[in-house]
Amino acid sequence: KFDEGVVAAKEAEVDGKKIYIIEGIIGEGLKSTAGGIGVENLQGSGVIAGETSRAYNDIFTLSYVTGRSVGIGAYLNRLGQRVIQMVNGPMILTGFGALNKLLGKKVYTSQDQLGGPQV
Repeated sequence: KFDEGVVAAKEAEVDGKKIYIIEGIIGEGLKSTAGGIGVENLQGSGVIAGETSRAYNDIFTLSYVTGRSVGIGAYLNRLGQRVIQMVNGPMILTGFGALNKLLGKKVYTSQDQLGGPQV
């Protein structure tokens, strides 16, 4: 469970069951986010990852990427069975700096070299 005000969601009904559609995870103004985003975002991502993983074998799962999806957000998209990715909706798992460090030399100079609409 999250503190009140952490998750922005709307109630919906599917096949007679009450569900909540997550619209955002909010960390602003909470004690745990003083000085930064805090842990709520990562906790929420963990919940979404678990639910998506469990649903994978039971129902059709789809992610629709309309904007930049970075880090765990990109990973969450890929947990489903299918991804629809808009031309201007890159999914970035890591940055060019991290890859250069891993490779031990300066191979990439920007995120643009790691992909984009042409991938």
